[in-house]
This record gives sequence, C-alpha cells and structure tokens, in this order.
Amino acid sequence: MLVAIVALLSTVVAQAVIPDPTVAQSGLSIVSRRDPAITLKVADGFTPLAPILLSLPSTNVDRRVFIKTNSFNRIEQMVVLQFERVRSGSSFQFLYLPKPPFAFGSDVYRVGAYVYDDVAAAKASPGFEAAVTRDTLERDGYRMPRFFRTARLARVADPNGLSEIIIFYFEDADSDFRSGSIVGADSDGDLPLTGSAAEALLRRFQSVVTVV
Repeated sequence: MLVAIVALLSTVVAQAVIPDPTVAQSGLSIVSRRDPAITLKVADGFTPLAPILLSLPSTNVDRRVFIKTNSFNRIEQMVVLQFERVRSGSSFQFLYLPKPPFAFGSDVYRVGAYVYDDVAAAKASPGFEAAVTRDTLERDGYRMPRFFRTARLARVADPNGLSEIIIFYFEDADSDFRSGSIVGADSDGDLPLTGSAAEALLRRFQSVVTVV
C-alpha cells in the first residue's frame, strides 16, 4: 500500500512540473535551445504523446515520448527523448564520460544496447522514469511490453554538469522472452547486446531518430 501511495504521489508531482522552457516540440520534431542545443526528428509513422514531467530528488526531467503501435494498441517501438536538469539549490552534478563512445550528429554519447525488464524496473523505483512512463501509457490505453530491446545514448550537456540528454530507442522483445526472465542478465537485470545484435539495433535506431 505504501509503495502504491508513493507512486501515486510521485505521478501527481510529475504532472505538476512545468515543461522545460528551453525545449520546444512540433509534431515529430524537438528543438532544445541550450544545454544541449540540438534539433531531433523522429521518423514518420510514430505518434507524439504529451510530455512526461518528473521532479526527482535532485533533478527535473522532461521526457518526450513517441510510439508506434499495432492494431491492438500494443507498443511495438518507442522513442524517449529525455532532458534532465539539476534543480536549483542541489549540489548534484552529471559526471560521466562518453564511454563506450558513439558518434551521433556532431556529438559523442555514451552508448548502451541491451534487453531489459521494464516491469521490474518500474517496480524497483516507483515514481521514477520507468514507472511513471509505464503508468501513464497504460492509463492512456496502450499495451506495454514487459521486455524491450533498448538502445540508450547519453551525454552531459553543459560544462558544469548541470544537464544531460538521454535518447532511448525501444523495441518490443516479449516474443523472445516468453519464459518471463532474462537468462544471463547483468547486475542491473539487463541482457547486454554485443556484436552484430547491438550494431543492428543501433542502425535501426538511426533510421528512426535523426539530428537535423
């Protein structure tokens, strides 16, 4: 019951956060005017959803979500463009290097390619990104997979470590994991993709999200 109350309160707080004023959206295009200054375009065929906004202990998060569904409203592909900024008064900083490196547009990102359990991630951290996003989409009538093939790009977006951008590309992976578990998962519960599987996923990502 306590977890449910925390999740509910966190969702209410998330909805009350003001969208990042430096980020503008027009359909499938996102323009961030600073930290980072970037324009991103999601491929035709995806549906843009309302921003998902969270106030976390040290940061404010603005998530722009785009989905592609089948005829049963089940999500087959999803893009999340996440802009995160340190809250005023917090001493938190984003401190990490873009390793392993991945060139995207004119910048270099830390990259990851893996399969992960979205249900487990949501349960582990109620009120945080995975849980609020999953709750929001299911409440709006979308059917969410449990497992996603995921490409994740992230970079620190200003010299003082006060902002970051994360780009997620998700694909429904439930048909590959009908047993309900990921055999060989790492300590985070993810199954890292390597070699040709990772390269193919990143190519599909680049066909969906482009820097303009």
